Amino acid sequence: MGRKEISNEIRKKIISYHMKNIGPTKIHEKTKVARPTIESIIRKWKKTGVICNLPRSGRRKCTTPRQDRLIVKHMDGNPRMSVPKLRDNLKINYQVDVSNQTIRRRLKKAGYNGRRPCKKPLLSKRNIHRRLEWAKAHVNWTVHQWKSVLWSDETKINLFGSDGITRIWRKSGDRLKKKNLLPTVKHGGGSIMVWGCFNHKGVGNLHVIEGIMTKEVYLDLLQTNLIASKKKLRLKNDFIFQQDGDPKHTAKIVDQWFVKQRIKKLDWPAQSPDMNPIEHLWTVIKRKVQERSPKNKKELEQVLREEWELLDKKTLENLVESMPRRVAEVIKAKGGHTRY
Repeated sequence: MGRKEISNEIRKKIISYHMKNIGPTKIHEKTKVARPTIESIIRKWKKTGVICNLPRSGRRKCTTPRQDRLIVKHMDGNPRMSVPKLRDNLKINYQVDVSNQTIRRRLKKAGYNGRRPCKKPLLSKRNIHRRLEWAKAHVNWTVHQWKSVLWSDETKINLFGSDGITRIWRKSGDRLKKKNLLPTVKHGGGSIMVWGCFNHKGVGNLHVIEGIMTKEVYLDLLQTNLIASKKKLRLKNDFIFQQDGDPKHTAKIVDQWFVKQRIKKLDWPAQSPDMNPIEHLWTVIKRKVQERSPKNKKELEQVLREEWELLDKKTLENLVESMPRRVAEVIKAKGGHTRY
C-alpha cells in the first residue's frame, strides 16, 4: 500500500491543537497521526501559511518503496529475466500489478540498465590460477616480442547474423560479474567454420573447415595454411605460433609436426580468448559480413574472404600492441575475466 493521505479536516485539527500550545505527542494521542507527520504539517503551515496539501506536479507514484525493493531484488537475483516475465511473477506471487514500463523505470532509477551479456567462458579455479601464472611469466614481454607471434583461431560465421541476442539487467561496472556473463560453448551448426591467422604485418590464410574438425583435419589445415601464411607474411624462422589448448591442437601427431618443422609454439592458458587479439578481428569481420547480407553460404564465403583481406593494417598493429595491457589486466583481475 502507498502512504495514507491525511485529510484536510485532520490537518486543520492538528494546526488548531498546535495554536492552543498542545504538543505533538498530545496531538498524536488525539488524532492517531504519527508524530513525524504532525511535525511536518506544522512546519509546512509555519513556512507557507497553508494547511491543505498543495497540488502535486506529475502523477502519483504507483508503487511503494517495498514494491520497488521487490522489483530490484528479483532482477538482481536473475539478471536474464525479461521484464514481462518479472511482471507476471510479481502479479502471481505478490499481487503486485504494475506495467512493464513502471518496472523498467524502477530498475533504471536503482541503477540497472538493459545490456547484452558479456560472453565469457566459465573459469575454474585451476584455469584462473594458470591464467595468472601465464600472465606473470609474460608480464615483461615487450611489444617487439609480441610482434614475433602469429595468432590463430577458429570461429563460426553465421549466414543470418547472430544466434540470438539475450539481454540482461545490470548495474554499471558489473559487466564481468559471473551472474551477468553468457557462458560460451564450442561451435554449433547452421554456419561455416573458418580458421585464420594474423600478426602485426597483416593477415595470413583464411581457411574454411569442411565437416568435423579432427586432429587429422587440423594437421592437414596447418600443413596447407600455416606454411603458406609464413611465406605470405614473410615471417622469420624464429616466429612463434599461437593456438589454444584444444585437444585436437595438442594431439601427438600435431606436436610431432611442429617439432619436425622447427616451429616454436606459445604456451597458452586454457579458457583465455580474451588474451588472443584475433578475437577482436572476428568481431570486426562478422559485423562487416552482416552489413553485406550474403544470401547463401557461397556468397558468405566470398564476402568473408574479401573482408578478411581488407582488414586495416593499423588495426592489426594496435591489437598486437595491446598485449602488454591484456597481460596486466589478467594480473589485476588475479587470473579472472578481463574487459577484452
